[in-house]
Amino acid sequence: MPTAAKLVAAAILAVTGWFCAELIKPLMEEGRDLTKLGPVCALVGLFVGWKFLGPRADSSLGSVGANAFTTTLVQIGLTLFIFAFSVMIQQSLRKAYDGPIEALQDIFMISVDFFQKYFTVEVIIAALIGGGLASWCASNAARKWG
Repeated sequence: MPTAAKLVAAAILAVTGWFCAELIKPLMEEGRDLTKLGPVCALVGLFVGWKFLGPRADSSLGSVGANAFTTTLVQIGLTLFIFAFSVMIQQSLRKAYDGPIEALQDIFMISVDFFQKYFTVEVIIAALIGGGLASWCASNAARKWG
């Protein structure tokens, strides 16, 4: 069921995802196709805001901080998983793995590699500020229009 908190959280986290993608683009190597980076990060933010943060928005101030932190972790983790899964699929089509277990294990290694390469202090701060803003605004929306 649509609520104001879900809508506000989804919109703010989508913008946060897009902004973080724009911060990551200069860090990526030349010649890489970056056309899907912004939209995918925005869609992940939209999904996390609607399904994860929106239903948890309430009026207590302590849970706003906890929701902000966990929402940021979920958004980063899901985004890393999606892009690592995509790389794994590309590598598996080139027959880079001996079996499915090796391919699944490589998803986590690719995620760690992406995190180390692309998540600078600026990106993490932007994600935390976006998650905090989304949590606070969703909490206010739930209290006001709830």
